[in-house]
Amino acid sequence: VDIGAAYDDPPSLTSPYDPAPRPEADLWFLPEGDAPGHGAGDPVALEPGPRPRPRRAGLTAQAFLDAEAAQAAALARAAAGLAALDEAVRRSGRGMAERLALIEAEAMLRAEGGRAGREEIARHLAQALPADRHRPDIARAAWAVRRLLAAPGPPGELRAFLGLHRVDSAALPEDLQPRPVGSDFDLAAAAFGHGMGTLAPAHPLTRAAWGFELWHRAGLSAEGAVAEPATAVARIAAQENRALGFAPLSPARGAWERRGTAETRLALWLRAVADGARAAMLEIARVETWATRAREATAAMKGRGPAALVEALAARPMLTTDTAATLAGLSRDTAERGLARLHRMGLVRELTGQGRFRLWAV
Repeated sequence: VDIGAAYDDPPSLTSPYDPAPRPEADLWFLPEGDAPGHGAGDPVALEPGPRPRPRRAGLTAQAFLDAEAAQAAALARAAAGLAALDEAVRRSGRGMAERLALIEAEAMLRAEGGRAGREEIARHLAQALPADRHRPDIARAAWAVRRLLAAPGPPGELRAFLGLHRVDSAALPEDLQPRPVGSDFDLAAAAFGHGMGTLAPAHPLTRAAWGFELWHRAGLSAEGAVAEPATAVARIAAQENRALGFAPLSPARGAWERRGTAETRLALWLRAVADGARAAMLEIARVETWATRAREATAAMKGRGPAALVEALAARPMLTTDTAATLAGLSRDTAERGLARLHRMGLVRELTGQGRFRLWAV
């Protein structure tokens, strides 16, 4: 931006040290070759707001389009696997999506170096975690779970998606700003949106792979963050689904590493989507197998309570006693006795180790 623009009457004379005027389209987030007058080695003046990351050779929107054309078969396999998973989740219900979202959030947190597991995340969501255990990493994973469980579709307006309040950049010291704030964030979000628009003709899986690079290039999250960009692009990848709002990638965390050319990255991404869909289908099969075994084990028990509790436990990844009672249509005392009996039979686990506010899972 020309410094003279800050004045009502900009000076007409230029200094020999002033940068050459640049057309409006010549922005750092556009793929190389889209802006006239700039080659790969030309210096680019920095705009106010988020600073561009060093650009890697070949990582352009066109490079991802070319990679998509070269990997059509892998793209078809990954898309078919994700569609099959979406249908399986639709049949299984929202509880299965919750189960998969907890697994995904755990993997994102581990990729950032966090230690919290899915059970801690679930306890945080159920407000059953002791006050001294409310760590920022668990809260970040819980945010990811809530976003992953939204109805299928792209992230939408990024400030709302990230749950940010508008803050003036002058209100925080620079060393306490993990991401752009205020108008700087608006510039970064606009850069991301424009960059994603350059790949509008591509398949959502390809756009997601490009989006992960673009998110970091725009500087929307703190350096080294995984959960926020991974959650955003998981939703972009699955925006054509009917039930599951994200594409699971937890078995192949390497897809969250920014290495290699566009062709290499897209190949890794598509393989991760296919592997994630298979792993999620195995998780669905595991729960269905448990439910069959539990029904057989409780078939001889009197009353409808045991069978109803089995259905409630299969429908949700983790349950409090009160929730189990509500889902099963039982009194709290009856549900508590039934869960304790299933626990003695080895059919359920108690996750908290407490005498009160306990959580149960298959």
